[in-house]
Amino acid sequence: MNNVKNKFSKNGYVKIKNFLSNKEKKLIKDVIYERFKKHLFLTNKNKLNLEDKKFHKKLILLRKKSPKKFGEIYDNISLNSKFRSLFYNEKFIKIFSKILNVNSNQIFITGFMMRLDAPNDKRNKLDWHQDSSYYMMAYPKFNAGVCWCAITKNDEKNGTLIFVPKFRSKFYKTNSIKKKNNLTTEQNIVKITKKELHETKNLSQNFGDVSFLHMNLKHRSGENNSEKVRISIACRFIDMSKSFNSGKEIYHFNDKRFN
Repeated sequence: MNNVKNKFSKNGYVKIKNFLSNKEKKLIKDVIYERFKKHLFLTNKNKLNLEDKKFHKKLILLRKKSPKKFGEIYDNISLNSKFRSLFYNEKFIKIFSKILNVNSNQIFITGFMMRLDAPNDKRNKLDWHQDSSYYMMAYPKFNAGVCWCAITKNDEKNGTLIFVPKFRSKFYKTNSIKKKNNLTTEQNIVKITKKELHETKNLSQNFGDVSFLHMNLKHRSGENNSEKVRISIACRFIDMSKSFNSGKEIYHFNDKRFN
Protein backbone atom coordinates (compact mmCIF):
# COMPACT_ATOMS: atom_id res chain seq x y z
CA MET A 1 0.00 0.00 0.00
CA ASN A 2 2.92 2.38 0.71
CA ASN A 3 4.21 1.70 -2.78
CA VAL A 4 0.87 2.87 -4.21
CA LYS A 5 1.05 6.08 -2.17
CA ASN A 6 4.66 6.75 -3.21
CA LYS A 7 3.93 6.24 -6.92
CA PHE A 8 0.93 8.56 -6.71
CA SER A 9 3.01 11.25 -4.95
CA LYS A 10 5.89 10.95 -7.39
CA ASN A 11 4.08 10.54 -10.72
CA GLY A 12 0.59 11.87 -10.07
CA TYR A 13 -0.96 8.51 -10.92
CA VAL A 14 -0.83 4.83 -10.09
CA LYS A 15 -2.48 1.78 -11.71
CA ILE A 16 -3.47 -1.41 -9.94
CA LYS A 17 -4.24 -4.44 -12.08
CA ASN A 18 -7.17 -6.74 -11.23
CA PHE A 19 -8.32 -4.50 -8.39
CA LEU A 20 -12.02 -5.33 -8.88
CA SER A 21 -13.29 -8.67 -7.65
CA ASN A 22 -15.52 -10.92 -9.77
CA LYS A 23 -18.43 -9.90 -7.53
CA GLU A 24 -17.76 -6.21 -8.19
CA LYS A 25 -17.45 -6.78 -11.92
CA LYS A 26 -20.77 -8.63 -11.88
CA LEU A 27 -22.38 -5.70 -10.04
CA ILE A 28 -21.29 -3.34 -12.81
CA LYS A 29 -22.51 -5.65 -15.56
CA ASP A 30 -25.86 -6.04 -13.80
CA VAL A 31 -26.32 -2.24 -13.59
CA ILE A 32 -25.54 -1.87 -17.31
CA TYR A 33 -27.91 -4.72 -18.16
CA GLU A 34 -30.82 -3.32 -16.12
CA ARG A 35 -30.47 0.17 -17.60
CA PHE A 36 -30.17 -0.94 -21.23
CA LYS A 37 -32.12 -4.22 -21.42
CA LYS A 38 -35.36 -2.61 -22.62
CA HIS A 39 -33.77 -0.47 -25.33
CA LEU A 40 -31.17 -2.97 -26.55
CA PHE A 41 -33.52 -5.99 -26.27
CA LEU A 42 -31.20 -7.83 -23.89
CA THR A 43 -32.67 -11.07 -22.54
CA ASN A 44 -30.11 -12.70 -20.24
CA LYS A 45 -27.87 -10.70 -17.91
CA ASN A 46 -25.69 -13.73 -17.20
CA LYS A 47 -24.75 -13.88 -20.87
CA LEU A 48 -24.02 -10.18 -21.28
CA ASN A 49 -20.58 -9.89 -22.89
CA LEU A 50 -19.22 -6.33 -22.72
CA GLU A 51 -16.76 -7.11 -25.54
CA ASP A 52 -19.41 -8.53 -27.88
CA LYS A 53 -19.55 -6.56 -31.16
CA LYS A 54 -23.32 -7.09 -31.39
CA PHE A 55 -23.82 -5.44 -28.01
CA HIS A 56 -21.73 -2.45 -29.09
CA LYS A 57 -23.56 -2.12 -32.41
CA LYS A 58 -26.82 -1.88 -30.48
CA LEU A 59 -25.35 0.76 -28.15
CA ILE A 60 -24.08 2.85 -31.06
CA LEU A 61 -27.39 2.59 -32.90
CA LEU A 62 -29.36 3.67 -29.82
CA ARG A 63 -27.07 6.68 -29.33
CA LYS A 64 -27.49 7.65 -32.97
CA LYS A 65 -31.27 7.14 -33.33
CA SER A 66 -32.37 8.17 -29.81
CA PRO A 67 -29.74 10.57 -28.42
CA LYS A 68 -32.05 11.97 -25.73
CA LYS A 69 -32.99 8.53 -24.47
CA PHE A 70 -29.35 7.44 -24.55
CA GLY A 71 -28.40 10.59 -22.60
CA GLU A 72 -31.12 9.93 -20.04
CA ILE A 73 -29.91 6.37 -19.46
CA TYR A 74 -26.32 7.64 -19.26
CA ASP A 75 -27.24 10.20 -16.58
CA ASN A 76 -29.33 7.75 -14.57
CA ILE A 77 -26.61 5.12 -14.35
CA SER A 78 -24.42 7.58 -12.43
CA LEU A 79 -27.25 8.07 -9.92
CA ASN A 80 -27.80 4.35 -9.37
CA SER A 81 -27.26 3.34 -5.74
CA LYS A 82 -25.73 -0.03 -6.63
CA PHE A 83 -23.24 1.64 -8.95
CA ARG A 84 -22.25 4.19 -6.31
CA SER A 85 -21.98 1.53 -3.62
CA LEU A 86 -18.95 0.14 -5.43
CA PHE A 87 -16.86 3.21 -4.55
CA TYR A 88 -18.15 3.28 -0.97
CA ASN A 89 -16.71 -0.18 -0.47
CA GLU A 90 -14.20 -0.22 2.39
CA LYS A 91 -11.31 -1.28 0.14
CA PHE A 92 -11.82 1.82 -2.04
CA ILE A 93 -12.08 4.15 0.96
CA LYS A 94 -8.97 2.57 2.47
CA ILE A 95 -6.88 3.19 -0.64
CA PHE A 96 -8.29 6.74 -1.06
CA SER A 97 -7.23 7.41 2.52
CA LYS A 98 -3.73 6.00 1.96
CA ILE A 99 -3.14 7.93 -1.27
CA LEU A 100 -4.23 11.27 0.23
CA ASN A 101 -2.54 10.53 3.58
CA VAL A 102 -5.69 11.36 5.54
CA ASN A 103 -7.95 9.51 7.98
CA SER A 104 -10.63 7.46 6.23
CA ASN A 105 -13.26 9.42 8.19
CA GLN A 106 -12.21 12.53 6.24
CA ILE A 107 -12.87 11.31 2.68
CA PHE A 108 -15.51 12.91 0.44
CA ILE A 109 -16.54 11.00 -2.69
CA THR A 110 -18.26 12.77 -5.58
CA GLY A 111 -18.35 12.98 -9.38
CA PHE A 112 -19.66 9.47 -9.99
CA MET A 113 -19.92 8.66 -13.68
CA MET A 114 -20.04 5.94 -16.25
CA ARG A 115 -18.59 7.11 -19.56
CA LEU A 116 -19.84 5.56 -22.80
CA ASP A 117 -17.54 6.96 -25.47
CA ALA A 118 -18.70 6.04 -28.96
CA PRO A 119 -16.41 5.66 -31.99
CA ASN A 120 -15.53 8.96 -33.70
CA ASP A 121 -17.39 10.92 -31.02
CA LYS A 122 -17.39 14.73 -31.32
CA ARG A 123 -20.24 15.45 -28.93
CA ASN A 124 -18.72 14.40 -25.61
CA LYS A 125 -15.01 14.17 -26.35
CA LEU A 126 -13.01 16.19 -23.81
CA ASP A 127 -10.04 18.40 -24.68
CA TRP A 128 -7.08 18.96 -22.32
CA HIS A 129 -8.38 19.72 -18.82
CA GLN A 130 -7.92 19.18 -15.10
CA ASP A 131 -10.65 17.66 -12.97
CA SER A 132 -9.80 20.20 -10.28
CA SER A 133 -11.51 22.96 -12.31
CA TYR A 134 -14.78 21.02 -12.12
CA TYR A 135 -14.47 19.99 -8.47
CA MET A 136 -13.37 23.08 -6.59
CA MET A 137 -14.18 21.65 -3.16
CA ALA A 138 -10.46 20.95 -2.63
CA TYR A 139 -9.22 24.41 -3.71
CA PRO A 140 -6.48 25.63 -3.25
CA LYS A 141 -4.51 22.60 -1.98
CA PHE A 142 -6.25 20.00 -4.13
CA ASN A 143 -5.38 17.01 -2.01
CA ALA A 144 -7.71 14.97 -4.17
CA GLY A 145 -7.78 12.38 -6.90
CA VAL A 146 -9.75 10.64 -9.62
CA CYS A 147 -10.49 6.92 -9.46
CA TRP A 148 -10.75 5.55 -13.02
CA CYS A 149 -11.91 1.98 -13.78
CA ALA A 150 -12.04 0.32 -17.20
CA ILE A 151 -15.15 -1.71 -17.99
CA THR A 152 -14.18 -2.61 -21.54
CA LYS A 153 -10.64 -3.30 -22.70
CA ASN A 154 -9.43 0.28 -23.06
CA ASP A 155 -6.30 1.09 -25.02
CA GLU A 156 -4.96 3.45 -27.66
CA LYS A 157 -7.18 1.92 -30.36
CA ASN A 158 -10.47 2.80 -28.69
CA GLY A 159 -9.24 6.15 -27.42
CA THR A 160 -8.43 5.62 -23.78
CA LEU A 161 -7.62 8.60 -21.54
CA ILE A 162 -4.36 10.41 -22.38
CA PHE A 163 -2.55 12.22 -19.56
CA VAL A 164 0.59 14.11 -18.63
CA PRO A 165 2.38 12.46 -15.66
CA LYS A 166 4.29 14.40 -12.99
CA PHE A 167 3.01 17.84 -14.06
CA ARG A 168 0.21 17.79 -11.49
CA SER A 169 1.14 20.21 -8.71
CA LYS A 170 -0.34 23.40 -10.17
CA PHE A 171 -3.93 24.41 -10.75
CA TYR A 172 -4.39 26.31 -14.02
CA LYS A 173 -7.02 28.83 -14.97
CA THR A 174 -9.14 27.56 -17.84
CA ASN A 175 -10.88 28.69 -20.99
CA SER A 176 -14.45 27.53 -20.39
CA ILE A 177 -16.60 26.31 -23.28
CA LYS A 178 -20.25 26.07 -22.30
CA LYS A 179 -22.53 23.24 -23.29
CA LYS A 180 -24.25 23.72 -26.64
CA ASN A 181 -27.17 21.66 -25.38
CA ASN A 182 -28.00 18.94 -22.86
CA LEU A 183 -26.31 16.31 -25.04
CA THR A 184 -22.87 17.94 -25.11
CA THR A 185 -20.23 18.19 -22.39
CA GLU A 186 -19.09 21.45 -20.81
CA GLN A 187 -15.32 21.92 -21.06
CA ASN A 188 -12.72 23.84 -19.06
CA ILE A 189 -9.73 23.69 -21.39
CA VAL A 190 -6.14 24.12 -20.16
CA LYS A 191 -3.06 24.90 -22.24
CA ILE A 192 -0.58 22.15 -22.98
CA THR A 193 3.14 22.70 -23.64
CA LYS A 194 5.41 20.89 -26.11
CA LYS A 195 7.27 19.37 -23.18
CA GLU A 196 4.05 18.02 -21.73
CA LEU A 197 2.95 16.62 -25.09
CA HIS A 198 6.24 14.75 -25.26
CA GLU A 199 5.53 13.18 -21.84
CA THR A 200 1.96 11.99 -22.48
CA LYS A 201 0.85 8.46 -21.63
CA ASN A 202 -2.17 6.34 -22.50
CA LEU A 203 -4.17 4.90 -19.62
CA SER A 204 -4.45 1.36 -20.99
CA GLN A 205 -6.59 -0.87 -18.78
CA ASN A 206 -8.51 -4.13 -18.80
CA PHE A 207 -11.83 -4.76 -17.05
CA GLY A 208 -10.95 -4.95 -13.36
CA ASP A 209 -7.94 -2.62 -13.50
CA VAL A 210 -8.22 0.62 -11.52
CA SER A 211 -6.11 3.79 -11.76
CA PHE A 212 -5.82 6.72 -9.40
CA LEU A 213 -4.88 10.13 -10.83
CA HIS A 214 -4.14 13.42 -9.09
CA MET A 215 -6.94 15.97 -9.52
CA ASN A 216 -4.51 18.44 -11.16
CA LEU A 217 -3.21 15.96 -13.73
CA LYS A 218 -3.76 17.29 -17.24
CA HIS A 219 -5.62 14.81 -19.42
CA ARG A 220 -7.98 14.46 -22.37
CA SER A 221 -10.08 11.91 -24.24
CA GLY A 222 -8.32 9.82 -26.83
CA GLU A 223 -9.55 9.07 -30.33
CA ASN A 224 -11.86 6.07 -30.44
CA ASN A 225 -11.10 4.54 -33.84
CA SER A 226 -12.54 1.15 -33.03
CA GLU A 227 -15.99 -0.33 -33.70
CA LYS A 228 -16.87 -0.44 -30.01
CA VAL A 229 -18.00 1.97 -27.32
CA ARG A 230 -15.32 2.61 -24.73
CA ILE A 231 -16.89 2.06 -21.30
CA SER A 232 -15.32 3.24 -18.06
CA ILE A 233 -16.47 4.35 -14.62
CA ALA A 234 -15.01 6.92 -12.26
CA CYS A 235 -15.42 8.95 -9.12
CA ARG A 236 -13.49 11.75 -7.40
CA PHE A 237 -12.14 11.40 -3.86
CA ILE A 238 -11.28 14.47 -1.80
CA ASP A 239 -9.60 15.21 1.53
CA MET A 240 -12.22 16.96 3.72
CA SER A 241 -9.75 17.86 6.48
CA LYS A 242 -7.98 20.64 4.54
CA SER A 243 -9.54 23.64 2.78
CA PHE A 244 -12.78 21.84 1.97
CA ASN A 245 -15.25 24.10 0.15
CA SER A 246 -18.68 22.57 0.48
CA GLY A 247 -20.90 22.94 -2.58
CA LYS A 248 -18.23 23.96 -5.09
CA GLU A 249 -18.97 21.37 -7.75
CA ILE A 250 -19.22 23.21 -11.06
CA TYR A 251 -21.48 20.69 -12.80
CA HIS A 252 -24.28 21.54 -10.39
CA PHE A 253 -23.52 24.80 -8.68
CA ASN A 254 -22.75 26.81 -11.82
CA ASP A 255 -25.97 25.60 -13.38
CA LYS A 256 -28.70 28.25 -13.25
CA ARG A 257 -31.29 25.58 -12.53
CA PHE A 258 -29.70 25.05 -9.13
CA ASN A 259 -29.22 28.75 -8.16
